[in-house]
Amino acid sequence: MSIVHHVDQTLERELRQGPLRAVNAEVVFDTPNSDWAARRPGLCVNLFLHSVEEDVAHRQSGGASVVDEQGVVIGYNGPSRFFRLGYALTVWGHSPRDEHSLLGTLLQWCVATDSLVPDPGITLDGPLALRLRDVPEGVEAPSVRLWSGLGTPARPVLDLTVTVPVTPPGRGVATEPVRGMNLRARRLDAPRPTQTPQGSGHHPARPHGTTRPRRNVEEIS
Repeated sequence: MSIVHHVDQTLERELRQGPLRAVNAEVVFDTPNSDWAARRPGLCVNLFLHSVEEDVAHRQSGGASVVDEQGVVIGYNGPSRFFRLGYALTVWGHSPRDEHSLLGTLLQWCVATDSLVPDPGITLDGPLALRLRDVPEGVEAPSVRLWSGLGTPARPVLDLTVTVPVTPPGRGVATEPVRGMNLRARRLDAPRPTQTPQGSGHHPARPHGTTRPRRNVEEIS
C-alpha cells in the first residue's frame, strides 16, 4: 500500500468513527469538477487531494544504524523527510442547510484533532499530523484557484493538511560484518643464560640482538 493510499484510508476511518458515526453520508476522494457535481450522489463528504509538497523546515541530517537480532549493524537509515498532503474537504447535500450543518460538525472535529493514528499495516516514524492550512494575510488561498481550475462554482471548503513522515530506503553495510575472532598464543624460545661465578655480584651483559623472553599474541582470522 502506498503512503497516499494509506493516508486516504486513515482519514476515511477516522471520519467514519468520529463525526460521521451517526450520519448517513458517503466518503469519496473524487475530483469535484462540473461533470462530477452534476451527477454526484446524495449526502457525501469529498476529500480531494490537491497538493503534495515537502515540509523543508523539518528536514534533518544524520541517520541511524540498523541492527539485527544479535546486535550486529547490518545497514543504515537516513533521517525521515516530512511531506504535506493537502485535501479540500467539502460537503455535498440536498440543500445548503444540510451541507452547512455537517460542515460545522467537521470543522469542530478538525479543530479538536491534532493527529491521526496510522494503521498497523504500514510502518511510519510517528503519527500523521492534521491541521487546517494557515493562509497568511494577503496570500490567495489554494481553494480559490481550485474552483476556477475545475470549472465548479465556489463553495465552502476546509483545507486540511496531513503531514506524513517518510523514511528513505536504507542502505546495507559495504562489507560483511565481523562476527568474531580467534586468538592463539605461543612462547618464543628464550636464549640460554650464561653461567656466572657465584658471589661475584656481576651479571653478564645480554648478547647484542637478543631480547627478553616474551609472549607473542597473533591474530588468526
